[in-house]
Amino acid sequence: MVNLLNQALRSRDVRKLVEPHLHEVVWDSGVDETSEWVMASFEDLTHIQKLESWLNSKEISDSIEVILTDTAWSELQQTTWDALLKKPDDYFNQKHMLVVAADRSWIMEYTPQQIIRFGRWVKVTCRV
Repeated sequence: MVNLLNQALRSRDVRKLVEPHLHEVVWDSGVDETSEWVMASFEDLTHIQKLESWLNSKEISDSIEVILTDTAWSELQQTTWDALLKKPDDYFNQKHMLVVAADRSWIMEYTPQQIIRFGRWVKVTCRV
C-alpha cells in the first residue's frame, strides 16, 4: 500500500508517486455528463452549502489523512479530511491545489476559477 506520509519521503518523492499516475484517475461526474468539474465558491451561503454537500457525498472517513500541495509540489501540507470539511475556505482559497489521500486512493483538484473535481485511482500501481 502507498503511504505518502512516510517521513522518509521528500516533496519530489511524493510528486513521483502521484503525478505519473494521474492518467489512471477516474473522475466523478460534475455538473453534467460532459464535465467532472463542480463549483467551489464561497460567495454566498447557497454556494457554500452546495460545496459542503458535494464534499460530504464522497463518503470519506473523517480520520483519513491527506496531503495538500500546489501544482509545483513545493508546498506540502498534511491534514485530515475532517479538518478540510470543517473549514474548506481555509484550503480552497484562489490557489491551484491538489488534495491527495495519504494512501493515494483518491485525489481532488481545485483551481483559482473556483471549480473542483474529485477522482479515484482504479488501481494503485506503485508500492512504497
